[in-house]
Amino acid sequence: MSDHTPPERRSPLAHRSAIAAERDIVRLVEIPLLAKHILRVDPAAGAEPVKEALGLGLPVEPLTTARSGDLTCLWLAPDEWMIVGGEAIVADLAKPLGATHYQLTDVSDYYTVIEIAGPYAREALMKLTTLDIHPRAFPVGQVAGSVFGHANAWLWLTGESDDDGPVFRLIVRWSMADYLWCLLAECSREWGMPEEQPVAGETMLQASVQSL
Repeated sequence: MSDHTPPERRSPLAHRSAIAAERDIVRLVEIPLLAKHILRVDPAAGAEPVKEALGLGLPVEPLTTARSGDLTCLWLAPDEWMIVGGEAIVADLAKPLGATHYQLTDVSDYYTVIEIAGPYAREALMKLTTLDIHPRAFPVGQVAGSVFGHANAWLWLTGESDDDGPVFRLIVRWSMADYLWCLLAECSREWGMPEEQPVAGETMLQASVQSL
């Protein structure tokens, strides 16, 4: 008898539970199944239609973001943005963009989001990247692509407070998500983060974790 059970949609890190170091000074959690779309368009032609459709301006300053409700637009390149949130934006944008030359690609299942937060989140990330993420150089709302260990990802600072510290989100490809999760946990081990072993058997090379 054939099995007609419908397929279940699962996130890349469905096998991982949220973890934290001692006193929650570093916390890791996946933000699963967020809608993500890459928009390529000339900003001069696309800015008004996007604002009309989504109530969201295209950020034109490099490495910045714009937010409206549950939608956030991340600057990736002079003519490229990632729109996070909003399942129906393809239909919403089709009419206002009209004959404008553009490309809109659903990458929701190609990337996932790992959130690293807490008073020592910045210190943990500094072991993995050459980005300058000091608060003076990387304010709330900034986004930048870089290499973290051996994984390419976009780093996005979504918020920061004196009590709870920064909240960073890493947008990473499905295939590298488990590796990056375990690497972030390894970077936080000195503060009591539980050890996480990669399910695919990758070795957490010492060279991947730079000393502070």
